[in-house]
Amino acid sequence: MFKARPSSFSLTKRLLAPALLITALAGPALAQNAGKSELVFASPILRQHFDPTLMVATTDYLINDVVFDGLLNLTVDGKKPALATSWTVSPDGKQVDFELRKNVVFHNGDPFTAEDVKFTFEKILRPDNNHSYRNGFTGALERVDVIGPHHARLILKNPWPAFFTTARFGLQSIVPKNYYEKVGAKGFQEKPVGTGPFKLVEAKAGEWNRFETNDKYWGEVAHFKFLMQRLVAEPFTRYAMLEKGEADIVSGLTGPLLEKISSNKNIRLFSSKYASTAGLYFNTAKFPEAADRRVRQAIGYAINLPQITKKILNGTCEPASTILTPATFGYEAKYKVIPYDPAKAKALLKEAGVAPGKEVDFVLSTESLAPVPNAPQVLEAIAGDLEAVGFKIKRIPHDTQAWFGMMRGGKQPGIYWGGASMSDDAGELLGGWYVSNAVWTAGQIKVPEYDSLYKAQLETASGKEREKMLAKFAALEDHNKMALPLIWCDASFAATDRIKSWKPATGTPYHLNFNNIQFK
Repeated sequence: MFKARPSSFSLTKRLLAPALLITALAGPALAQNAGKSELVFASPILRQHFDPTLMVATTDYLINDVVFDGLLNLTVDGKKPALATSWTVSPDGKQVDFELRKNVVFHNGDPFTAEDVKFTFEKILRPDNNHSYRNGFTGALERVDVIGPHHARLILKNPWPAFFTTARFGLQSIVPKNYYEKVGAKGFQEKPVGTGPFKLVEAKAGEWNRFETNDKYWGEVAHFKFLMQRLVAEPFTRYAMLEKGEADIVSGLTGPLLEKISSNKNIRLFSSKYASTAGLYFNTAKFPEAADRRVRQAIGYAINLPQITKKILNGTCEPASTILTPATFGYEAKYKVIPYDPAKAKALLKEAGVAPGKEVDFVLSTESLAPVPNAPQVLEAIAGDLEAVGFKIKRIPHDTQAWFGMMRGGKQPGIYWGGASMSDDAGELLGGWYVSNAVWTAGQIKVPEYDSLYKAQLETASGKEREKMLAKFAALEDHNKMALPLIWCDASFAATDRIKSWKPATGTPYHLNFNNIQFK
């Protein structure tokens, strides 16, 4: 058996709602000058889905990171041992033995054991489970064996090195078997129980969640008593809350708001580096000219990414040289950003036989998502750049729900954007966007080498070999440009000056590690 060093699976290899059933009788007042007893976090996203075995969206991590632990947790330095303290991988990669942390208790007092790991993972495998990432579990995991109270063994169909490099698997939150079976899914949604740094005490549907510090937490115990998560949709309202002392930290910062915040000496900025990535994709059934590599290249030259990232995104994002970020497993730094060169774009379009006035459908998002902050302005700027080189752009506005429906329904227009928050593993990006059966691109990218590389990296037991395969994908895509990389973005947070230090995790806008916040 090969003894794996936990730190070797760091994310930063090169870089250090369902209906809410809990309500409160009386909502707590805003935490004005609350001292160190309560931390108030105001966000445009309020997750109130409390069952991690039925995960709906990546944004569920905003709750999971607070209430639960995984076998691994995500920190500013990457993935680190959490409920698992160490692990061994068999030579063929089809068996992983986890030594589990002892003397850990759930919020209700139940001891944490291997039975809880088995229950959590095997519940995700059930045919009736709609967990967002269930396919990844069913593709690799056969079952979990309990070898001892603190020894769990994963029996795999195939090697699963991505368990350690992507958030979707190793960070899966563990729930208590006995309690869950007693209260059922509905009861667990009403009163979730984890081993994490905070426990839910009350909530109001669509408005706020309030948590109490878990003073029996096995890791770093928070330096305040309560954590309040508030839904505040309007960005300048969140800013006003900072100024008035009604919030300690706010997220979802827009370009204009960042400019205002940067001039306020009483407000501090924190960030999670490389929290998302985004690109432009093509539906060649509706835009057949995009099957020509020269047309895709021309579109890349047409987009003024330096201007967009500086003026619209206010420096929170940077032009991307590849869909893989520096915090993505498989990333290499040798690739270059496509330069802004509208003259070259026009020349390539002429060479490819695309006459001025070519009409193309293009989706404009009316709301922002983590991979594209200020999405309405960013996408309008891209549409304008495409028009400047001769395209006639037919704009199709979509809100977030409509965008997801379009993408999952295979109704993508000629040109559309796609993004990933927590873009920590090139294999996940390859499988989600570039293979011939990729959900997000509805199989519109057909490159046989991508399919074979995806299959091969799933079956290898060697992390190093897998990394080489993913690097080969990046090299092929740099040449093919089946999609165009747009931006890498940090997740930015503004805080009052009473926050002395804070280390949100790298590569995500959702794992915020509030328990390590230090006050002045």
